[in-house]
Amino acid sequence: MKRVRTEQIQMAVSCYLKRRQYVDSDGPLKQGLRLSQTAEEMAANLTVQSESGCANIVSAAPCQAEPQQYEVQFGRLRNFLTDSDSQHSHEVMPLLYPLFVYLHLNLVQNSPKSTAESFYSRFHGMFLQNASQKDVIEQLQTTQTMQDILSNLKLRAFLDNKYVVRLQEDSYNYLIRYLQSDNNTALCKVLTLHIHLDVQPAKRTDYQLYASGSSSRSEGNGLEPTDMPAPILQNEAALEVLQESIKRVKDGPPSLTTICFYAFYNTEQLLNTAEISPDSKLLAAGFDNSCIKLWSLRSKKLKSEPHQVDVSRIHLACDILEEEV
Repeated sequence: MKRVRTEQIQMAVSCYLKRRQYVDSDGPLKQGLRLSQTAEEMAANLTVQSESGCANIVSAAPCQAEPQQYEVQFGRLRNFLTDSDSQHSHEVMPLLYPLFVYLHLNLVQNSPKSTAESFYSRFHGMFLQNASQKDVIEQLQTTQTMQDILSNLKLRAFLDNKYVVRLQEDSYNYLIRYLQSDNNTALCKVLTLHIHLDVQPAKRTDYQLYASGSSSRSEGNGLEPTDMPAPILQNEAALEVLQESIKRVKDGPPSLTTICFYAFYNTEQLLNTAEISPDSKLLAAGFDNSCIKLWSLRSKKLKSEPHQVDVSRIHLACDILEEEV
């Protein structure tokens, strides 16, 4: 009975995930749910999440928003950004232009003509001040059917490519919090299907140098080309810089080691003390039998010199007095 109930629960969950268009929803259910995680796996997951930056994607449910909601949701976002004086609002403002274009194109394809005209007449004036946007906005006014869109190269480019908007990580989080605060299904659908949010991390570290080089792009917003070899060129440039650095290290002068360890073997427990000279060139050691040994710590070996005195004879004070007498 318990097994049958478990299968029914899994079947219900699987049907729900498929209905919400989640990819490969049967895989985790067939493998079984994993309810535990080791400390090593948890640490590895946290490391991957911290080094990979924030996820620059907005997910939208597959439900369809009413055409009247396009105007309501876009107007609410516009008022939210224009009424705020925060830096994040100014950074998110460029997102309004592609949102307006894609929402209008969707209305032309899927709603009555009056709805698209109402949406256009209410919001198109805010984009006429920008010369680069004015041309497209004016062309939208005469676009009434899908055939008009396909015959217009600029408008067709919007549907064939994703519009790129670059945001700082804090501004991206600011936008996400707004989208989650209310019903914004129409905006989320456009962000998912037609707009690529290129999120720039707030602070980069040394280990992110080459990773950021492959994902960085030129400044400004615009349509994303279908074939752009910039990441490949940037990877090659980073590889050349790395190879040049390796060559400089190989061909450069050898550097001294920062730490050296010296060990004494076979001393028969007679070693009492050892000391290195201030210039790090000599090592001296004293033993129980009054013997002092000296080693060179450089490539040059020590040269023995003839003794000035007879070291085999110990001179006492009485001997000196006898010689003077």
